[in-house]
Amino acid sequence: MAGTAELQPTLTTDTYMFVDSIPEIAQARLQERTRAELLLAGRRSQANSGSAEIDLPLPVDALSTANKVLAAAGKFGTDSPEHSELYEGLVLDCQRLVGEWYRKKKPEYFSPIRHTFDAETQDFYSHGLSIRQMTENALTPIGDNPEEEARRINERVEDATPNILRKLGCIAMGTDTIRTISECTDKALNDYKSDMKARRVHRGYRGYVPEIEKAMIRDIRLDPVTGDRYEEQLAVSGIYINHEIILKTLERRGVDAGDIDKTKLHGSQLLVTDGLLDFMRELDRTASEEWCVNIFMGEVVPKGFVKNYETFRGQALQRQTELTELAETVTTFILNLADENYDPRRAPARVEAFVKKKLLKIAKTDTSVAIQMFDRDTAIGLRQVAYLESIGQYGQAFEEMDRVEEMAPGGGFCGAGSCGLESVDIMSDSGRNLAKKLNASSGDTILKDTERSCKCGSKTIVYAFNKKKVNKYCESCGSSESKVTSSGV
Repeated sequence: MAGTAELQPTLTTDTYMFVDSIPEIAQARLQERTRAELLLAGRRSQANSGSAEIDLPLPVDALSTANKVLAAAGKFGTDSPEHSELYEGLVLDCQRLVGEWYRKKKPEYFSPIRHTFDAETQDFYSHGLSIRQMTENALTPIGDNPEEEARRINERVEDATPNILRKLGCIAMGTDTIRTISECTDKALNDYKSDMKARRVHRGYRGYVPEIEKAMIRDIRLDPVTGDRYEEQLAVSGIYINHEIILKTLERRGVDAGDIDKTKLHGSQLLVTDGLLDFMRELDRTASEEWCVNIFMGEVVPKGFVKNYETFRGQALQRQTELTELAETVTTFILNLADENYDPRRAPARVEAFVKKKLLKIAKTDTSVAIQMFDRDTAIGLRQVAYLESIGQYGQAFEEMDRVEEMAPGGGFCGAGSCGLESVDIMSDSGRNLAKKLNASSGDTILKDTERSCKCGSKTIVYAFNKKKVNKYCESCGSSESKVTSSGV
């Protein structure tokens, strides 16, 4: 990551303030918060009523965009702009999914995503989907997790804040930026520590990464010409950039946050005039001074290391470009789930199991990235798999790979096991036979589905996936089917 020189900071003094420090803004945001709390309370009452007819929105719906893509294809055709916009949005979602997991235990930068503004509805849209609707759908009761429910309320208010500022004339569009700091929840940290102490298998922790107490920092900037907004993100380890370091850095920028906790800070957006990586530089500077070590992007680096933040940005964009084909393959998988009316409540774990298999395949050929995506035990297991394959012990290698996959931590939602998806040993006679019947191409992902049944009633379906197609074959009745996805038209 070393560059030729450290970029000069662009910060000026007194550029930070909480948006609620302006009374009119605080009042409008309080009204949005109250609406969100009432909506959540109403849905909690529905859930507690015990009625089987209640259909609450899902906190995480992995298939909602895919269903809209399929609907647009049927109504407007796959060549239509309506379909293309939604399809591109689904690919973008998948690219962010694999990009975040690929750098799960490392810092990463994500370039701005455009949210278009609709003057009639006063909503922002991402690839044809309302952000307001997304944040409202997330307001569903989550068992014994009030901390996470509070975060969902915060995100509903966060989405409403740009319009509040615009209407009150309190933001210089194109200059000022709304910043949100989202740290790992205490519940995720406590659950992880409890699981590790009891030697239980790593579970999802709702997408948080408690292993490094990961934080996500989001910037929203409004376009002065179109009225659209751009959302930019940065993921950073919270081991050195912890809550105390964040508060101390804000204090140095003129913001007195007192002893505000993580969830309240998450809900207290900041109005700033610097850039996301400028703020990262300030966090690193504070952390270096407080921990007495050299910190770059939240990690310890050698003394004399050249801290070039723009170089890091460029490397991040290159990494994500290299993951595009994987993102398109995941898109194909999700579209297939939606097309076959898969249970949306079980879909997040199903998608995670698929992505895990693909990333394990990458990590097997480059075990240096296995630790950042999974853990050290996974890296050791993958090296053993590679060794067994190198000496021709393919059967043992396949068995070891199954073991590694079962024990490898997920990316956010899946528990232990493969969620009904089993790998196929393509080096075995039966595996080669299946690949032939599936008309599989080199590089395809071949999986047995032990959960869904064929029309013949048997749970013996096998799939071959790549970014352009999905081939399906039933080992019981011999029926086969091939679907070409949007990217292959």
